[in-house]
Amino acid sequence: MVKSRKSGDQLIVYLSGEIDHCSADRMRGEIETLLEDARIRRLVLNFENVGFMDSSGVGMIIGRYKTMRERGGTVIACGLKPPTEKLFRMAGLHRIIAQEDAGRQE
Repeated sequence: MVKSRKSGDQLIVYLSGEIDHCSADRMRGEIETLLEDARIRRLVLNFENVGFMDSSGVGMIIGRYKTMRERGGTVIACGLKPPTEKLFRMAGLHRIIAQEDAGRQE
């Protein structure tokens, strides 16, 4: 289960553990359920507690980006650790998803 916090039109999702083929589908479903609230215009994905992410995680992020883009919203990533940030950049996610400091989201 992902932890989350809503504040106005912002949803912060606190991801944790490994984001791989075993967990990405579950996370995707949980986040999509949270995004059923059409008032959400800013999705913040907090990666502070993510130790590993593979291409399944990249796919999960791209899908949430598309969901938010369709409603005129944005996706922000924060708390990326070096290995996750490297994959984030290699996949080109940094071109479509802004990165911010985790402290700014609280």
